[in-house]
Order: sequence, then C-alpha cells, then structure tokens
Amino acid sequence: MLYNCHIHTFKGDDIPREFLPLGLVRILATRVGFRIIGRILNYLNPFSSDDLFDRYVRFVKIGRMASQQKIFELCQKFYPKKSKFFILSMDMTYMGAGKVSRPYADQLKELAELKATYPDFVLPFVHVDPRRPGIMELLKQCIEEWGFTGIKIYPSLGYFPYDDDLDPVYQYALDNNLPIIAHASPYNPVHYKGSKRKLKELLKKAKTEIDLSSNKRKRLCSNFAHPDNYKLVFEKFPGLRICLAHFGSHYFWKKFLDEPEIVGNWFTIIRERISEFPNLYADISFTLYNREFFPLLKVLMTDPLLKKRILLGSDYYMVETKSNERRFGLELRALLGEEDFKEISMDNPVAFLGKNET
Repeated sequence: MLYNCHIHTFKGDDIPREFLPLGLVRILATRVGFRIIGRILNYLNPFSSDDLFDRYVRFVKIGRMASQQKIFELCQKFYPKKSKFFILSMDMTYMGAGKVSRPYADQLKELAELKATYPDFVLPFVHVDPRRPGIMELLKQCIEEWGFTGIKIYPSLGYFPYDDDLDPVYQYALDNNLPIIAHASPYNPVHYKGSKRKLKELLKKAKTEIDLSSNKRKRLCSNFAHPDNYKLVFEKFPGLRICLAHFGSHYFWKKFLDEPEIVGNWFTIIRERISEFPNLYADISFTLYNREFFPLLKVLMTDPLLKKRILLGSDYYMVETKSNERRFGLELRALLGEEDFKEISMDNPVAFLGKNET
C-alpha cells in the first residue's frame, strides 16, 4: 500500500482565462490553438527534448483531457496497483485572473464521481477559499455527502491562513477529524494576479510583520503562504493536523545547501516548527523532482522526529513528464531504502489522515 499525498486532476476549464498572457488560456483550449501554440513552444528550444517549454506543453495537454478520471488514470498507471492518491482540487476563481470557465462546484462533483469510481484509491481534498460565498455549505457537502477526505488551502491566491473567515473551517476540521494540506512554497506562478492596489489591500490584513521590500508580485504574494503564519493558526486550534506542502520549496532547499547561514529560509523554518507543533507535517511534492536534494532528504530521515512527519507527494500533473513521474518514485525508493520509503509513503500518511487505513 503506497500513498501519493499530493496530486491534481483539475482540467483546463478550471483555470482562469487570464492566467496566461495574450489570451493563451482560451487559445490553448481549442484543438487548433493548442496544435499551433504547442508547436511554437516546442520549437523555442529545438535542442532539448525536456526543457521548460516541452513540459508546459505536456501540462496543457493533460489539462485538455476529457475528464478528471482520464487524468487520474494516466497518473495511476505509474504506481503500484493498490496505491492511494490525495487529489487536491483547486478553486482559482478569486485569484484575480479573470473568469473560470466552469463553476467550482462542477469540478468538485466530477471529483466526487471519480471517488465513487475508485473508492479505495481516490482520497479527494476540497480546496477552501474563505472568500467564496457559501463555502461552509460546499465543504460540508463534500465531506458528508461525497466522502471527501480532507481540506486544501492555497493562501498564495490572496488570503492568510489565519484569516478569521477560516475559523469555522478549522473548527469543522477538528470536529470531524479532517487533515489539512496547505500550499507553502514561494515565488510560484499560481498566485494572486489582480491589481497591485487590490493586492496591497489584501496584504493589509496581515496580523504579523510581513516583507514588503519588493514590488514583484510573486514575492509579495509569498507573504500569504509564509510558514510562520501557522503559528497563529495552531495557537487558536492546536489540535489541527496540517501538512505544509512542498516543504518550503526547491528554491529554499537549494538556498540551504548553498547558503546555510541565510536567515528566514522556509525549509529551515518548517523543520524547526515541526519540532514545536506535534501535528505539523510537510510533503516533498514538486521540490524533490530536483534529484540533487535526494541526499538531503536521506539525512533528514535520520532525525527520529522529522522522519515521522514527511509525506511522499509528486504534485502530478503540475510538473508532469511521463518519464519523471515513474522515475521519481523508483529513484527515491532506491535511495531511501525500503524502511524510510515505507515511512513517508505508508506509515506517515496514515498518521496524517488520523483514521484507520489499510
């Protein structure tokens, strides 16, 4: 039994129209547009068969598949037959990037249908954005009617994890023994894309000191996802089980290797906070696609506490290449050895879920 604790199956219809510049989202949604733009992206670097543009074309190609079931089945075949998957939905309606083609509830209904088709292998997480009207009713429907497993939050889209509007969500999670996965990686392309004026208004809701030294949107939005924001969450709701996805990001893992003395490294902060909060976890999705970090993970697994709080995740299909998804698990397993790999892919996910799983 293996758990991949972080994958996505949302479709192109769930991405806002202005997520990409020049109307590319709408163009790529058409067969002709995808064929033309895909060919252009592939030929931007003709000397590489696996550069950024190639991977982006694969990403778009998967998002254009007919259903979330098709996307899931494409991922599933890279793993042992009885593997289970945390599938994280995405609500990008309020990120300031234009209209989303299909209602968020339809994405969740389709994910519920996928859960019904693969009840033993699909563990859906409902993304909760506190700005969505009626979010508590939708959350309860997902959990109580459709059998969803947990909650996902993505603060970089424009809200702080300690937002008062999330208090009912956290209380519901405690009352129903639900795990929470929170995006905790800076400078990624999925962040609030509305006006700078609106962004500054959102940042004014900060309850702690934040970094406003940069005018770059990615850096400003990183304030929402900072791992120390969860100190306030745990002070109010100490019993929550929260996983900080991406363990601070490949950016900060590399910073730690090259400049370990740098203050404010998210990787270091999360590692320290895990020793403070008994229900705090971190997954290695996206970050560990960089093979140079494998030895660092191996060293982390020698720490008796840390080894109990790290979860396996791939972030499929955000970083998808067919070779990568298969090689990722095999190479990581070979490096860690069976005992440590079992810890992050079987034992720790069961503990994080907080219920009996077989």
